[in-house]
Amino acid sequence: MIDPDRFEYMRARLKERVKPSRYMHSLGVSQTAEQLARIYGANENDAAVAGLLHDWDKALPASELKRIAKKHHLAPKTVRKNMPGVLHALTAPRSLRKEFPELSDEVLQAIERHTCGADDMSDLDMIVFIADIIEPGRTFADVAPLRAAVGQVDLDELFYMAYKSTLIYLLDADMSIHPDSLEVWNGIVSQRAQRMEARKSRVIVIE
Repeated sequence: MIDPDRFEYMRARLKERVKPSRYMHSLGVSQTAEQLARIYGANENDAAVAGLLHDWDKALPASELKRIAKKHHLAPKTVRKNMPGVLHALTAPRSLRKEFPELSDEVLQAIERHTCGADDMSDLDMIVFIADIIEPGRTFADVAPLRAAVGQVDLDELFYMAYKSTLIYLLDADMSIHPDSLEVWNGIVSQRAQRMEARKSRVIVIE
């Protein structure tokens, strides 16, 4: 549990570290993650903290992110070369653990997974991923349906929608996709099919 004074200190340190637009985005993600946690029954404090700090390393130059990722074997060469934009998520847990040793493994994992996801996402992981996409500052065309779905569908379904939207955005923009993302997507689709099948099996037909 991060107490309010410590949270304010983290917020102040973040403000010193990133540019104003990134800081405002981080505040939006923090608030959105906290709201999602409240709706979906997750730890609100963890969600607020992970949302606040998710872009901690975003201000680092690409060359520095590549150096850290290479040194600690955080990403293959193709990712370091073609997708430096995802490296901040991989490097941040290491620097955040030094800066704020009280951060839980769950919070650090959610930060690490907020760009590409994983095939075993926790509720907190999904919440931070979604919050990063739907926070109030986002204005892309497909954000409205995602926001409208909050509280109307379960968290797994909302994550499916958000991940799909992200992949479509990358494809439409002719941007590189992380090699693990296909595996993550296949897992999401498979798990969704299993959930839908389970729901069908629970339907009671009344004659």
